[in-house]
Amino acid sequence: MSATTHLDTRRWSLFVQVRTGPPAADIYRRAIAVAVEAERLGFATIWFATRHFAAHHAALPTVFPLLAAVAQHTERIRLGSGVVALPFENPVRLVEDAAVTDEIACGRLELGIGKGLGFGLSATVYAGFGLDRADRETLYTERLATVHSLLEHGRVAPDVPLYPDPASLRARVWQSTGNVETARRAARVGDGLLPHANSEANGPGGVERLIDAYLDARGPDSTPRIGATVALLPGTTDADARAIFDEDVRRSPAYYAGKLGDADRYRRELSIRCAGTDRLVAELSDALWAARATEWLFHVPLALEHGRYMDCLQRIARDIVPGLTSTTCT
Repeated sequence: MSATTHLDTRRWSLFVQVRTGPPAADIYRRAIAVAVEAERLGFATIWFATRHFAAHHAALPTVFPLLAAVAQHTERIRLGSGVVALPFENPVRLVEDAAVTDEIACGRLELGIGKGLGFGLSATVYAGFGLDRADRETLYTERLATVHSLLEHGRVAPDVPLYPDPASLRARVWQSTGNVETARRAARVGDGLLPHANSEANGPGGVERLIDAYLDARGPDSTPRIGATVALLPGTTDADARAIFDEDVRRSPAYYAGKLGDADRYRRELSIRCAGTDRLVAELSDALWAARATEWLFHVPLALEHGRYMDCLQRIARDIVPGLTSTTCT
């Protein structure tokens, strides 16, 4: 299955991972500043990653308070939960939180949900919520069905309506997964797909395999929504891009502890493209999954307080996106 399109028919967005390090209040204020700059530069959506208990040095265990705060400082950029780990959530409370946030944001919320990555500190996180990781798939399937029902009917019982009415969010649900069968199910129920390769459920073929499964399973009248994440460190040159990465290593020793026996291998394993802008445009133009993604989630894998973080955003918006827009992806 192939297609020929241009990037200007897609949305280009920003995916943000908020790291521990500075005081929490400073981190969250910096995240708001990043969102304001992303809106100024023209990004369509800003997606914030969440993880509990500071797993992998993540600093955002709950996304809705931050999204509500960002909504007060922005007007146009859409606000994505990237993603809420559904097995840890009460579906009713999740839908209420999402509905309130969407009202504050004037209908700009994109509701991304998932299972958690399923490896690393996953068992510890499940235990922290009094759950068994062996129940991960069952919990996700059951709670997803409840979330869908709540969004579709707006009630927890025939005489108990939800408030605010969450109905409009049903068309803005995205499922994040590395599991082919989950990708197929997302297509069948009309949800968007946020495919990721870094999952213990993922097999050979990576993101391409997930996108194939999603597109093959969707109904004939459905419109696909596929948000593919690409991690970039754009520099003026390849050497400058590597210097940006090296500075992040110096600034965040705890984050990189035990990970950097070989920096080039580390970047390859996490699919971090670290190069000058011209080279990045050429590489992304040849990406096999690019033609099928309806939204690109650009990820700058740096601490938000890194001195070059905003510079990387500007290079993506001013150099990389225009370069890709003028290039046909097949």
